Amino acid sequence: MNRGMFSSISDNEAYAEADKKWTVELQRFHKYWYDLVVNPNEVAEYFDTRKLIVDYLKGVKEAVEKSLEKRFVYFICSRTKVRFNTKKKPSFNPFTKKVKIHILVGKKEKKKSICCKFFDRGLDKFSNPKIDLTDKYITITDSKGDLTTASIHDFLDGSNINLGISSNVEYVGYTENPHTRPTNGSHTGLSDTLYKVSNEDCDTLIYFNVFNVVTEATSKNSMFNFVIPNSMTDEIGSELEGKIIEKCFIFYFDAINQSRNKKKELSELKNSLIKMAQQNKIGSVTFYYEFEDVNDYAIFSSSLVKPSYCHRFSVRIENDNVEVKRY
Repeated sequence: MNRGMFSSISDNEAYAEADKKWTVELQRFHKYWYDLVVNPNEVAEYFDTRKLIVDYLKGVKEAVEKSLEKRFVYFICSRTKVRFNTKKKPSFNPFTKKVKIHILVGKKEKKKSICCKFFDRGLDKFSNPKIDLTDKYITITDSKGDLTTASIHDFLDGSNINLGISSNVEYVGYTENPHTRPTNGSHTGLSDTLYKVSNEDCDTLIYFNVFNVVTEATSKNSMFNFVIPNSMTDEIGSELEGKIIEKCFIFYFDAINQSRNKKKELSELKNSLIKMAQQNKIGSVTFYYEFEDVNDYAIFSSSLVKPSYCHRFSVRIENDNVEVKRY
């Protein structure tokens, strides 16, 4: 599908004169641990995690371009450091079929244990697989000798292990090319975050988000109401759409570490909202940000926003100022 395939709707008189609002919801997301880019050969010399991530993000970009071109809005997040405790071997309970794995949390390496079950497809039952650990990676060998390796964050996320840790949003940005920005590291926001947030206590995760923006139009002079994705009308182009979403999230999370260009960002957001209201009669933007599957890695917070799996807020111009209303 091509972006703007129903652009003719924008010229419809009933649509053009109608009062409109945007509703923005998460369409898809992708995340990775930045350590996998910085230290790409820690698993093995033949295993380049940076290349795997870059190639994967190239594929994601291509898929998004083929399906109603959009921009990626990314969150650079800090999370309390978690590592496998390599000094204590995993143990298997033959009654519950659960494997206990020991981990270390935070700078002070608080000792905790987690329990999970491993299903062996070859045996068609839960089993006690061979497990090899480094502080950052787990490798599981099944009954056929096949190996599966995962970083600790991917393992905890995939196993739905909850430790009461949230992803703290330190920086919000947008990009057309997720495999280069901020992945290649030459990025001021990423550098600031890595400098200001202690690497001894925290890990850095980057979440790439693609959003579905729906325009709801209510006509006062006719019986027509419209509900249509902005990507299908391209009433607001993909570049401006991405910038507006980015800046709304900047001022929702209002991260203390993203203060360098706040005045400029606020001015740009204000001008964009005023322009949309005057030219397109779009008076407000409402956000619903949450993941379909909820665990620790779906919980976000910031220096201003408390940890939550659901973030609802609206942005509009009120008394000539940008108003961010949190629900």
